[in-house]
Amino acid sequence: MRKYFILSLLVALFAPRAFAQTATDTTVYDVAERLPLPLLARCQPAQHPDWPEDSIRRCADAQLLAVVIKNIRYPEEARQANIEGTVVLSFIVEVAGRITDVRILKDIGGGCGAEAVRVMEALDTAGLRWLPAQRGGKPVRMRQALPLRFRLQEALPYYLNEQGDSIYVDVETLPQFKNGGDDALAAFALNELQYPAEYRDTCKTGIIEMALIIRPGGGIEIENQLDFNNLGMDFQWEAVRLANRTAGQWTPATRQGKPVITTVPMRALFKSDNPRCAKANENFDKAMLLANEGGQLTANSEPEKALEQWNKALELQPDNTELLYYRGSTLLSLSRREEACQDFARVRELLGTTWFEPLRRLACGW
Repeated sequence: MRKYFILSLLVALFAPRAFAQTATDTTVYDVAERLPLPLLARCQPAQHPDWPEDSIRRCADAQLLAVVIKNIRYPEEARQANIEGTVVLSFIVEVAGRITDVRILKDIGGGCGAEAVRVMEALDTAGLRWLPAQRGGKPVRMRQALPLRFRLQEALPYYLNEQGDSIYVDVETLPQFKNGGDDALAAFALNELQYPAEYRDTCKTGIIEMALIIRPGGGIEIENQLDFNNLGMDFQWEAVRLANRTAGQWTPATRQGKPVITTVPMRALFKSDNPRCAKANENFDKAMLLANEGGQLTANSEPEKALEQWNKALELQPDNTELLYYRGSTLLSLSRREEACQDFARVRELLGTTWFEPLRRLACGW
């Protein structure tokens, strides 16, 4: 039985800039005229000049809750022992906007207290800053209490898409492409994908990734599509045509012995067969190999080495948005936020929007 957690913030909080240490008062206060507020991208007063302070605080409360939920991991020890309850942390919000001296005031065991501390310290390292408390109109250090509720709850095996379909994420058997599985699907894509003839001399190379909804009756739909190399509409249309040709050639996923709807990824690789494009194709292949190595190094918790591979790959494919995203994510994990945001901004410049917009806004603001 799989379980997940719902974590509730039970304190009013507040949004991204650092503050100079202007006060010499090193006292840690427990009471102040204005409480500290976490500075979060969507809830800054400058973006909402007409909002009262209470509205700003509610906005920040909700966003901080979402950030913590995405980053905290329910400890396996607590999960196995069905431990639930409220962990209470305390920490000092410094005048410069960072937090220090994170302590556990109340623990429920099973590693929940340590996990709550880990997340708060990780968010501080990642760049979350606070508007400090004020006394007499001046910023001061203040100890803040933060209750976090851990609660186990049965996880739904599916999610509802915009059309109201139940898309299963917990299945017993995955969809299979008939007559050969993954190898047959790769061969099908290689043989059936058409490179737009009018672009043959441009040497455009790239990947378009699609999420295919596989229905029990064999029908398919395209849930979303990512044009990582900004190839354009003609290439996107050919990718759609390729996906549609797989209709009726799938064995559906099953759960509890019954066929169910789920999704599978499908990637369309475009390389021109024009002999003049041999070098462009070679550079693309080299970049993909380097990217695979970077992904493996990331999985092995070697981000510095992974970064070297992303850099080499992007020298060959400088506007590959998938590679820019991976390098940006690696830079973010190394606390090199400014460089990460440059990569994320380049993705947005190339595509107009991003498939990871919540992460980009959290890390880089608007």
